[in-house]
Amino acid sequence: MAQDLDSRSGDPDLGTGLVHTVLKGIVWIGRAAAWLLMPILALVLISVALSAAKVGTIFSWETDVFLFGAKLTLSSLGDLQWHLFGIMLMLTMAGAIITDSHVRVDFLRQNMSARTMAIVDVFGHLVLLIPLCAVVMYNGYDFAVRSFAMNEGSNYDGMYDRFFLKAFIPIGFGLMLLAGIGLTIRNLRRLFTKELEHLDD
Repeated sequence: MAQDLDSRSGDPDLGTGLVHTVLKGIVWIGRAAAWLLMPILALVLISVALSAAKVGTIFSWETDVFLFGAKLTLSSLGDLQWHLFGIMLMLTMAGAIITDSHVRVDFLRQNMSARTMAIVDVFGHLVLLIPLCAVVMYNGYDFAVRSFAMNEGSNYDGMYDRFFLKAFIPIGFGLMLLAGIGLTIRNLRRLFTKELEHLDD
């Protein structure tokens, strides 16, 4: 069972086999990405201190460096905070869905049987989550490719190579797509094997 799966107390049962492995991997990615909060907080503190000291350009160098161009500025640090926050968000959404730690309409769900919850989840994943993720992945990929082709970057001494950040949009929604498929398979398996019936007794 997935409770044995390096899981934390309160984590849902993720099943066994390939589905279990994929869902476990997505959760691991999300938990690893959540640690980006620490450098984000450090960057906020550094930016506030440098702003108070009225520092504009922090470092400069001879050749362009990926993301930063030819210098590191206060604007670069501000952009980096948002870049890291965006990456963290994209990589943690799928794990939140799998571990059931996302926002739900609890006043409705709390009165449902385990079987009804599984049916609602299957419907929601097939009709809403999976199609939405497919659409955002398709358009997000095009969004990142166009950003790369036009060499999109900052106009105010911030960060460059914005395609790198935008590439995490299809990646994040791709992880959610996999999560939705995996959870749907798990719930269908549990519904058809009547695994949930004993939970309603």
